[in-house]
Amino acid sequence: MKLDLGHSAKPSPGDEAPARTPNDSSVPDEPRTFLSRAGDEVAAWFGDTGALGRRQRDEAVGDHSGKGPAGDSAADARLLAAVADRLTQDPHLNASGIRVTVISGSVTLQGSVITAADKARAEKDAQSAGAGHVTNSLLVG
Repeated sequence: MKLDLGHSAKPSPGDEAPARTPNDSSVPDEPRTFLSRAGDEVAAWFGDTGALGRRQRDEAVGDHSGKGPAGDSAADARLLAAVADRLTQDPHLNASGIRVTVISGSVTLQGSVITAADKARAEKDAQSAGAGHVTNSLLVG
């Protein structure tokens, strides 16, 4: 009995995959296995530039949904609306003296509030609305 592993059939010219060289800069069609990525991670720590290049290609191939362009004004507008809404809806805070600005995801609170607790509450509200960084320049008094 002869075992056929599929090596006896010759592939047609259209079925042949292009040969890849170790320095091929093309991006692979499918993600690499966890073990090969982990091996390249460790090898890159020890200065293997080929492994570093493969790691960088893996990152380029990954899922990039939700990543907008730098300085995305639409994202800043959404964050500004979320912070303003959060400050407005807080029943323990009079936000009528607060000005909110958002630049590149960084929120700045300016103006004045009555107490130090109001200042801290406004900052906490801005953070809970999704602000990555809050500069609290509110004056008490």
